[in-house]
Order: sequence, then C-alpha cells, then structure tokens
Amino acid sequence: MRMLLMTYTLLVSLSFAQERDFMDHDERGDDEHDRRKRMETMMVWRLTEELDLKPEQAEKFFPRFREHRKNLDAINQEEKEIGKSLRQNIEKDEKLSKSEVTSAVKKITKLRKKKADVEEKFLLGMDDLLDPLQMTILGMFKQKMLREMGGELRKRGDERRNKKKKMKKRRGGHRKRDFWY
Repeated sequence: MRMLLMTYTLLVSLSFAQERDFMDHDERGDDEHDRRKRMETMMVWRLTEELDLKPEQAEKFFPRFREHRKNLDAINQEEKEIGKSLRQNIEKDEKLSKSEVTSAVKKITKLRKKKADVEEKFLLGMDDLLDPLQMTILGMFKQKMLREMGGELRKRGDERRNKKKKMKKRRGGHRKRDFWY
C-alpha cells in the first residue's frame, strides 16, 4: 500500500518536472527551478509519510495542496515585487517619501494577512479529508520542515568549512621552498 503511494508520488513529481520549457530560463533560473522541484518532491514525500495518507486520501489531498501552493506562490510573488521595487529605488539612490514607505509596509502587511487567511482556509478546509491528528500534523509541518532544512544547511556549511580546514592542514599551512622561491 505504501509502495503504491510512493510510486504515485514519484509519477506525479516526474510529470511536473517535464512541464518546463528549457529555452525560457537562464542558468540561475534553471538552478532555482530545479531546487524548487526537488523541494516540492521532498515535500510531497514527507507529507505522505508524516500524515500517513491512505491512497484515497492522497488522490484528493495533493491536488488541493498544489492549488494551495499556487495561491501562496502568487502572494509571495506580489510581496517580492514590492521588495524589488523598493530595492531598485534604494540602489538608484532615490529618496523614498514617508508615504511610499508607509504604502509599501501596508501592502506587505496586507499580503501577509492574506497569506495567513489562505493557510487557515486550506487547513480548516481539510476536515472532510483528514482526521484531527492529521490536520494538526499538517498545520505544524511547514515549521518542522523549515527547521530541519535550516539544520541541514548549517550542517552542510560546517562540513564545507571542516573540509577546507583539513585541506589547509594537509598542505602544512605553508609551502616548501623550491629553488626559485
């Protein structure tokens, strides 16, 4: 049963990965897109496991989840645009008026409230599909995953720093002098 669910998840992930138009992205965009797809795949896998979804639940849950993610992405995009506009003004050394700053802060605050409302509506709307325990786990999933990802990123950074230190030690910290040096 679990194998069937994992296979379903993998097939869905692969189908989304193939929807991309390769000519429209530069290398940085490709990396970001690939990272987002890997993240999405990992999230689907982790949600399936954490929520202990039955195949019937998964068939109904993931389309709703994808729609929810699209809604959040649209809100995040609006928020990014406001931030981008402010950054461009700062980089051009343009003076921002108090009213412009106030307007930007209010827009971002409104978007964050909208995001919270979308999250609430999605989570509480799952009551016809998930039991209360699953809804609770779903509600805490995002924070848990972000916390674990942060720990993983710190771990990778530590590993890289340690690797560099080892390489430096191997070289002895200084080079042997040859004939010319």
